[in-house]
Amino acid sequence: MVNHDAVDLPVIDFTTLSEKDASGHRTPISIDERRRLLTALHDAGFAYLKHPRVNQATVDKLFEHSRRFFAKPVDEKMQILGKLDKGRGPSQGYSNPLKLAHNPQTSDLKEFFGMYRDDDTEKPNQWLPDADSQAMRKDLARFFDASHGVILELLSALAEEIGLATETMHPFISEKNHFVACLHYPATEPESFQTRVRAAAHTDYGCMTLLFNDQGGGLQVLRNNGQYEYVPRKEDCAILNVGDLLSRLFNGVLPSTMHRVVEPPTTRDGSSTGPVPDRYSIAFFGHFNLDLLVKPLDALVSETNPARFEPVVAGEHVKARVKQLHVAGHSLTENEKNLESRAAVAQPAVGSPSA
Repeated sequence: MVNHDAVDLPVIDFTTLSEKDASGHRTPISIDERRRLLTALHDAGFAYLKHPRVNQATVDKLFEHSRRFFAKPVDEKMQILGKLDKGRGPSQGYSNPLKLAHNPQTSDLKEFFGMYRDDDTEKPNQWLPDADSQAMRKDLARFFDASHGVILELLSALAEEIGLATETMHPFISEKNHFVACLHYPATEPESFQTRVRAAAHTDYGCMTLLFNDQGGGLQVLRNNGQYEYVPRKEDCAILNVGDLLSRLFNGVLPSTMHRVVEPPTTRDGSSTGPVPDRYSIAFFGHFNLDLLVKPLDALVSETNPARFEPVVAGEHVKARVKQLHVAGHSLTENEKNLESRAAVAQPAVGSPSA
């Protein structure tokens, strides 16, 4: 079911969240924002992150790069076609579900360019040789490093809020095995959405995601009442959401929430006619180290609240999920279809390490 109203997600001020006094300790305001972060992610798995270390000017520049890249002929983009990486997960380079899926008629209506950290010489990223692509490379590498710093700060805040040392989870992402995706949803006719979506319902695979959208709408999240609601873009904000593995690490206290990209609300309600315009977004998928054994943190497990998840190797979980995207052209599995048909289950209470 779909509610055409916009979801009312909390706005977390990153500058306040990371505020410290002269001795390096969090201020009372910072502590309050830390608590709001945990509560927001517990309640919805999503929040707006205001003023992260990536400013709007940087995001706008990345969108310019994306528009130039995706405007290139398909044959040129296919020169750096990404392949399913058996050792890591998402593919580096250009991906187009319409061309890769076994059944293109049901694939997502999108194309994307992906990269890992750009100083990895063993598994280097793929780039076109032209000047525009090299400028895009430089700016995306800076975006990658800034976003890694944001994830570190968020993990610090969450650790402190459940009674753990600030840097407890920092080693979990020390490999910087993150993935950046520049996504393009091409212009299409409204009739396309009768049988297709731009991104099928899914949860994100890893730790946390930072998503930056252009003015085009269409992102929806599944709410606890079983309805999808639109998540509009907010100026100077990233959309922050919890991934599967962080949810496991927090023993379900933080849900990994189903979301999707469909037609904009103005198309769905009939207030806009004609072709649905292009939509662009840039996602930073924060991932744990490949060989990390992810299991619920001891601080969140007790006799009255036992572990809700079996241990899983981070890299193996991500590879299995990515394989679905490459084979089917979308991320929705049969298990997720069952999940989507039900309202979200109640999460453990939040507020203390034994929650």
